[in-house]
This record gives sequence, structure tokens and C-alpha cells, in this order.
Amino acid sequence: MNRFGKVAGLLIFTLIVCRESSAQPSNILRLQRMMQERQAKKDFQRDTSYIDAMDSLAFAYYRINADSVFFYSNQALTYSKRAGYGQGESVSLRQLGNGYKLAGDYANMLSCYRQALAVAEKINNPTCIAKASINIAMVYNEIEIGKYEAALALLETAGRIFRETKDSLDWNKTLTAIAATWLEQKQYDKALQYYQQALEIAIAMKNDYLMITNKDEMGEVLFVKGQYRVALANFLRSLNYFSHTDDKMRKAKTASYTARAYFFLKDYHEALKYALHSLEWAKEIKAKAQIRDIDKVLEDIYEAKGDYRNALIYSQLYKDFSDSLFNEQMRKKTERQEAKYEYEKKEALLKEEQAKKDALHQRIVQKNEWEIAIAVLLILFLSVLTLLLFRSRAAKQKTNQILELKNEKIEHQAVQLLLNNQEKDKLFSIIAHDLRVPLHSLKEVLDFLKENSLPEAEIKKIMEELRRDVDYSAELVNNLLFWASSQLDGMVVSPVVLPVHQLVGNTVSLFIKQAADKKISLKNELDPALSGYADKNMIQVLIRNLVSNAVKFCRPGDRINIQGKMTGCAVEICVADTGIGIKKDILRKINGKEKVTTLGTANEKGTGLGMLLCREFAETNKGLFRVESEEGKGSRFYFTIPAIPDSQCGDPFTTG
Repeated sequence: MNRFGKVAGLLIFTLIVCRESSAQPSNILRLQRMMQERQAKKDFQRDTSYIDAMDSLAFAYYRINADSVFFYSNQALTYSKRAGYGQGESVSLRQLGNGYKLAGDYANMLSCYRQALAVAEKINNPTCIAKASINIAMVYNEIEIGKYEAALALLETAGRIFRETKDSLDWNKTLTAIAATWLEQKQYDKALQYYQQALEIAIAMKNDYLMITNKDEMGEVLFVKGQYRVALANFLRSLNYFSHTDDKMRKAKTASYTARAYFFLKDYHEALKYALHSLEWAKEIKAKAQIRDIDKVLEDIYEAKGDYRNALIYSQLYKDFSDSLFNEQMRKKTERQEAKYEYEKKEALLKEEQAKKDALHQRIVQKNEWEIAIAVLLILFLSVLTLLLFRSRAAKQKTNQILELKNEKIEHQAVQLLLNNQEKDKLFSIIAHDLRVPLHSLKEVLDFLKENSLPEAEIKKIMEELRRDVDYSAELVNNLLFWASSQLDGMVVSPVVLPVHQLVGNTVSLFIKQAADKKISLKNELDPALSGYADKNMIQVLIRNLVSNAVKFCRPGDRINIQGKMTGCAVEICVADTGIGIKKDILRKINGKEKVTTLGTANEKGTGLGMLLCREFAETNKGLFRVESEEGKGSRFYFTIPAIPDSQCGDPFTTG
């Protein structure tokens, strides 16, 4: 693994751990205080929230005190097992693995991470599965060199879970870890691609820390590719941000990269300044690998400046640290090999024991199979006999049931037909009377006009009354035609995209004069961008009837407002007025789908057919219809139509 890859891998793991919490010392005090307060209560119990707090404390001590990590994670693990709290058990195992990482015990570290994953899969907790997968993937990147495919597979699993749960923070972490994996394989363009995706998520979250770290990581890739000036801009921006934090590891690393970028740009003065800062911060956190790397940078800088004395000093320091780290790496490599051997040995023993159990189980299964086969044959014989006995009886009962159902259906149809015919006879008698009156009035006016026997003022008054009668008759005939069409079998709904504001506007324009004559305010307050999906002709009739009805029952000075909004996969439209409202008994009849007719505020007539049409057309277009009213204060008529079909809202006219 190249030097930059190691640094990137280490810092990605650090980023994944550190992003889960900030300001660890303050978190420790807060969590300890909270636990003490819980313990002081009389009804204190080590419940799930208490276990979660212990896990949070174990995490807060990460990179501060390994013993505290072990103490709190072990206690949390014990309490989780007692309480049967699977999520707490998985989290505690991951924190325990972090403790083993600090202690350099890689065998137990990997074992804890794998146990955490097994528990998460057992309880089917997607978030715990994803986080344990990331832990194991980073082990593959940092310790088990070359397991890049396995690491990427785990990270893809984690990423899929975080996308499905819409967890932007953890999805950003996963993309960063994937980018680091590609960086270790020297696939720089792929690494940049995933860092860019992570940056876009950070920007969408408006998370300054994530944005800075993602840009810093992209700067490292650009540096390795030789784009020093572009990389330098990223490093300086990151360093300015981290200089206001206590994150010395980030400051040391970014200052080191800044020094190298200035070195390759031959600005040795600036390179030396940032290299010395990096060395200071690296020594404070005792980061041996970073101290060694910055010693090499200082050697190169002093040599380029012609200061061979300091160059020799840092050359020797670099050599000493390299030897020390080499020995430490050899020790870790040996430990890894031993851990791998122990793991494979345990795995082989488990497989052998499992094979013995499988063989014993197979013998038991074979014995049981014979017993089951005999029992099945006996049951089958008895079942056939029982079936033959009850078959004739069941057939007879089924025939009787079919006949009863058909009789009930015929009786229901007869009653329904009788009721429908009675309702239609009543409706047509009303219509015949209501059409006859205005036509007779029209004939009389024409006779008067022909004889010229009435004064002009009287004719004007009669014409005004006649106009109202004709308007009423036109509305009646229009509704009658639509109602008759709706009663015929085979009525076809032709849904189209409806610009609701425009559709309502066209309808409202028909009632502007009528509303003005009654001194009523009529406003279309729909959003111009609001659109639905329904049969245009039916919805026009529906809206026309509702607006006409509102005008009919409003007094001078009243208001009619037409509003709408999206509600899920539907568009809801409301025609609201401040008119005389509806009495409770009449409202109950309307909601009960009964035909009701009353006179308007200017004695306008009605048949009650309009409300029936409104409800029927709304429901025919896969929508709902409802009425709210308070007598003396006004009414609100609501109906819905489907939204425009898309990936989230399907087509209700095809899906049912």
C-alpha cells in the first residue's frame, strides 16, 4: 500500500468514527452526568436508553482511553444480553472492536466486528448491519491488504441500506470509504468520483464539517495526480477550517499535504512553515507515521534550500522512525498471521463439529421420515374415506347456497329497480312542471310584445324574471343531459391532464355577471401550477354546479373563494362561500346521497340534481366528495381528483 493510501485509509476510519459525535470531552461529561442522574432515581433500571448511553460513553472515549472503551462497552454488552436487546448488543460489540483496535489486538477486533454483524443480521436491523459492514470493510482496507473486492462489497451493502433509509450522514460516510478503497488501488478517477458524490450530499445537508473534509480528501487525490495548485487551494481552505478546532490529527495531516504541495511548487519558505506546524501537531498526538513522513518532507525542503546540516538531521530522524515503524509493522504482521491462523483453526473445529452434528441429524431425520411416511399413508386413507362421505353432502349444500344467493340477488335487483323507477318518475314530474312554467311565461311575454299592450318598465321587469327562469331551465336541461348520460351503461371516462386554475377560471367567467348582480365577491385562488388528471367534461360540470350553487345561496356582500392543494396523490379543490349555509337536516340528506331542492337567496329554483351529479362525477373520476356547512355562516364543498401519474403516484384509471 502506498504512503498516501495508508494515510487516507487511516483518516477515513477516523472520520467514520469521529463523525458520529463531536466534542468528545464535553460529551463524556454530559453522558456521565446523565447516567449519574438516572442511577440516583428510585425506579432506576438498566433499560435500553441506559445501555445506549453506556455505548455512547464507550465511543466518546475512543482515541482517548482504551481502558474506558473496554469498561463501558463490556458493561453495555452484558446488560444488552440480559435484556435481550439485540441492537445494543451489536453496537456494544462494535465499540469493543474499536477498543481492541486501539490495543492492537486485530484478531479480537475483527472477531467483535463479525459478531456485531451476525447479531445485526439476526435481528434484521439494517442500520446495525450497515455500520458493522463498514467496520469490517475498513479492516480489509487497513490491515488485510488486498481484500479490496470484499471491502467494496460490504460498503455497497451498507450504502444500499443508507440510501433506502434516507440516512444522508451515513451515506456520505460510505461514499467516502468507497473512495478511499479506490484510492488505495490507485484508481484516482474513481476515487474522485465517489468523493464528489459525498461532497454533493454534504452540500445538500449544509454540513460544513463534511464539506471541508470531503474537499480535503479530494485535494489528496489531486495531489497524487500531480495537480498541485488545485490541491493546494483545497488544503489551505481545509486548514483554515481545522485551525479553529481541536482536531490535531486533521491539522497535522492537512498541514503536511500543504507543505508537500508548496515544495513541488518550489515555494520552499511556505513549505517549511507548514511542515513545522504539521510536525508540532503530529508530536502532540504521538502519530509516529505522520512524524516519520513529515521528517522526510523537512529533509527534502532543507536540501532544496541548501541547508544540508538540517537536511542531515531530519534524514537521520526519518531513518530512525522508519526503522521503528518497520519493526512495529513486522510485529503487527506477525500478530495478524497468528490471528489468522487461530481464526482458521477455530473455523475448522467448528466445521468438524458441525459435520458430526449434521450426520447425527441426518440419521434422526431418516428414522423420522419412515415414521412420517407410515402416518401420512394412514391419514391419507382416512382422508379419502372422509372425503367420499362428505362430498355428496357438500355438493347438495353448495347447490342450495347458490340458489339462495341467486334468489337474494333477484329480490335485491327488483327492489332497486322499483326504487329507481319511483325516483325517476318523481324527477321527471318535477322537470316537466319546472320546464312548463318558464316556457309558458315566455309564450305570454311574446304575445304581449306582439300586441304591444304593456308599458316598457313592466316589460323590463318581466324580462328580468324570465331571464332567471330561462337560466334555471338551461342549467336544469344541462344537468339532466349529463345525469341521463351517467345512468346509461358504458359511460366512458377519458382522463387527461387538467390545468385546474385555467379550468376553474373558464367556469368562473360564466358567473361573473350573475355574481356582480347579487353584489357577491367571486375569486379563483388556485395555484396556476396546480394540475390534476381526470375527465375534463365531467369536472367542468362538477365545478359549474358548485359555483352556481354558491352564487344561488349567497347574499349581497358575501364571498365565494375557490382554493386547492395537493394531498398525497390527489388534488383537493374547495368551493367555499360565506352565504346562508345549510340546515343540519338538509346537510344530512345531501351527505346521504338524497336529492334535495331549496330556493336561493333571490328565490332561484333548483331540482337537487346538481349535487347528485357532483358526487357521482367525483367518484367516477376516482375522487371523493364531501360537504361542510354551518347554518348562517356559509358552506364548503370539497372534491378530489387524482394527481398527474408519475413514479410515486400511479394511474388510478388503469391500476384500479
